[in-house]
Amino acid sequence: MKKRTVIPAVSIFIFVQIAGVWTAESYAVEKLDLKLRLKAGQKYSVQITTEDRISQTIEGKQQDISHMKATGMSVEVKEPDVDGIASVKVTYLTLKEKTKSTAGEFEYNSADPCTAVNNPLAPTYAALMGDGFIMKVTPEGEIVGLDGIDEMFMRMAEKIVVAEDKLISAAPAGTCEAAKEKAVKETPEERASRRIEATNNIYGSRNKRKQALKEMIKNNPLFAEKQFKNMARNIVTAFPNQSVGIGDSWGGKITLSAVLPVEVDSTYTLKGNEKGVVVVDVSSKMDLDDKAIGNKKGLPGQTGMKMRGSSSYQGTLQIDGTSGWMIHKKANMRFSGEVTQQGMTVPMSMESVITVEPVG
Repeated sequence: MKKRTVIPAVSIFIFVQIAGVWTAESYAVEKLDLKLRLKAGQKYSVQITTEDRISQTIEGKQQDISHMKATGMSVEVKEPDVDGIASVKVTYLTLKEKTKSTAGEFEYNSADPCTAVNNPLAPTYAALMGDGFIMKVTPEGEIVGLDGIDEMFMRMAEKIVVAEDKLISAAPAGTCEAAKEKAVKETPEERASRRIEATNNIYGSRNKRKQALKEMIKNNPLFAEKQFKNMARNIVTAFPNQSVGIGDSWGGKITLSAVLPVEVDSTYTLKGNEKGVVVVDVSSKMDLDDKAIGNKKGLPGQTGMKMRGSSSYQGTLQIDGTSGWMIHKKANMRFSGEVTQQGMTVPMSMESVITVEPVG
């Protein structure tokens, strides 16, 4: 009969202790120091797509609105400063937007000139393509400034003036103008130059014309600095100020949506780390009690607007564990309540889906 080996209790105790130490050390290794570690020259292309569905009741009539906006951009890192704050150049490449409501349909596609016809935003959108600004971001993912927006508006104004000049030059001569041209033997080039000069003189000079267009862009709520900052927050995320392990959480801020630009507290939770791709969940749930929306340069009609109700936000982020780049994001925001402005209360429900993904 084969003898059984009996392991002394003290040996089992020592084994358990060693295993416990090994396990603890293993968990310690799994702690991640999540940060933006950006290096000069790093670049990538990304598309941010927002799909909004809104239902509101005004004077007893329900109005349903669907809105989609897809913005393609390139992001390039300039030299980080001594404090680790990186200058990141954001350049707009493509833009698609589509809105459906009881008032009709609105569409724009930077790749399809036909959608620019009779679209009041088309000249400004077209001027935005190929231009951008500098985002200042800390290693913790906090956006501490946007540089170059005013200069961007000036360049956009110059593009709009050039586009307007082409339209002015190509416009056919009217009956009276044609008769005058025949009498003075004015060439098409001379006619175009005269028309452009007359347009410049309306403003006082060509430079004043550009300045007026720049101010028009700057004062458009859709191009307020807050809107650019909210967009930028979709491509960076808040990181903790200490190492975290699977299941650990930390706090941060999110903006509910471009339609309801309300900043709320949120919770980030580390869910996994698979081959260098870090997965983080972000969530927020809160009651909004007469929360003010926007500011003097909020979205159109937002001045003095307040909202009451409940909101929730749930998203999943995929992040490059080495650089902190956002690889992919999918988030869902819901709001149910009412919006009040100038004594009118409008019941409203809204759902937004935000997707961030690489392109090219």
